[in-house]
Amino acid sequence: MFIKKTVLLLFVIALFFGCTNRSERTANAASDFILQDMDGRKVNLADFKGKPVLIDFWATWCPPCREAIPAIEKLHKTYSSKGLVVLGISLDQGGWDDVKSFIAEYGITYPVLKGTEEVAAQYKVRTIPTLIIVDKEGKIYKRYLGFGDDQQLERDIKSVL
Repeated sequence: MFIKKTVLLLFVIALFFGCTNRSERTANAASDFILQDMDGRKVNLADFKGKPVLIDFWATWCPPCREAIPAIEKLHKTYSSKGLVVLGISLDQGGWDDVKSFIAEYGITYPVLKGTEEVAAQYKVRTIPTLIIVDKEGKIYKRYLGFGDDQQLERDIKSVL
């Protein structure tokens, strides 16, 4: 009986920490990448050096990702005129059709790129959504695992503008 309760408690603790928003501050250089957008154009992260970048790793089938999209769109609309670049990186495995309809349904106006396993691995994406703020010098300022505190995210965006 004790073993079953212990296992259940450990499972609940693991589930809790896996579903909550966690952020960590780093100073590592952001790995450069070249990914295609919906129109087949190549987008290079290095092209945005000197500007803060918010990178959102997400997928259409992910409920927390869906919840995060309106807040990210709001940040894009509010701060793009101040230099913020928002890049969505879709980790959907299928073609662009589902992603394009999702973008239209959610009214996403920032660039959405087709992610790869290699880029996800470079950025240590183990859960989605994963949001990464890259500062003007091209260093990772902060990483969010999950989404939940859009006010903290906005404060962090303001600090790198």
